[in-house]
Amino acid sequence: MSSTPVIITAALTAAVLLAVYIYKESRGFRIVRYRLINDKLKKPHFKFAFISDLHGRVHGADMESVFKAIDDEKPDAVFLAGDMVTTGRYSDFDADKALGFMGKLAARYPVYYGIGNHEEKLRRRPDLFPGLYEDYCTKLQKIGISMLTDVKVSLYDAGIDIYGLDLEHEYYRKFKINPIPDDLLKKKFGDCDPSRVSILIAHNPEQFDGYAKWHPDIVLSGHVHGGIISLPFLGGVISPQLKLFPKYDAGLFERDGSKMILSRGLGTHTIPVRINNKAEAVIVDIFNEDKR
Repeated sequence: MSSTPVIITAALTAAVLLAVYIYKESRGFRIVRYRLINDKLKKPHFKFAFISDLHGRVHGADMESVFKAIDDEKPDAVFLAGDMVTTGRYSDFDADKALGFMGKLAARYPVYYGIGNHEEKLRRRPDLFPGLYEDYCTKLQKIGISMLTDVKVSLYDAGIDIYGLDLEHEYYRKFKINPIPDDLLKKKFGDCDPSRVSILIAHNPEQFDGYAKWHPDIVLSGHVHGGIISLPFLGGVISPQLKLFPKYDAGLFERDGSKMILSRGLGTHTIPVRINNKAEAVIVDIFNEDKR
């Protein structure tokens, strides 16, 4: 008896199971938690939610499931690390879903929004997106959010300084990583206050080595989407710069005393799938001493 039908049936079954797995993995999200200790914090505990790379995606009805997951945590603040919207074509640009979600967050919590490469493109290419950047910023301001484009905000009671880094397009180019100048952040912000917790919202994690030379305590990044496909022992497969197995894909990294939390993001762009790489919202707890 020929084994061909058995082989075909097994192959089809495997293909269906793989398709179901990819479908489920590419939908929904999870909560990922990090616990940090920093004795410069002026209160016993500071909790924040961290979101990146929404790309206008909706999880549940009007992002209700994500909002509830964050609201259940009762964070002190929410940090957004860019690419909340997607800039493809003018006719496709739609910020309403992202604005609706961010508006709900801003009605309950302080929201600090760092710029990503899609927001940067929206501003840089008025020929492609006439008036859309200004309109987007106006709508953000109406819901109580401003993008931190090379801006510092201080939370005095907590002893925290928040820096929103606006990186130029040349530091996002495909195929090649152009390292930022060693003095770029110092020129933009001056020196970090060594007596305060410094949080740098910097969308592109591939520049972490450069950020660390400025010595922020915490860097919040996204951009890489976890590498789209995550392989055991190898990590994320490809970055938006089309670099295979990027050095920084997702998780917690440390260099020269700076810690970078790199989110897998909440949405997708260009390649709308995730494999072993669930979308995520991040919760970070900072304590001024370790009481475990």
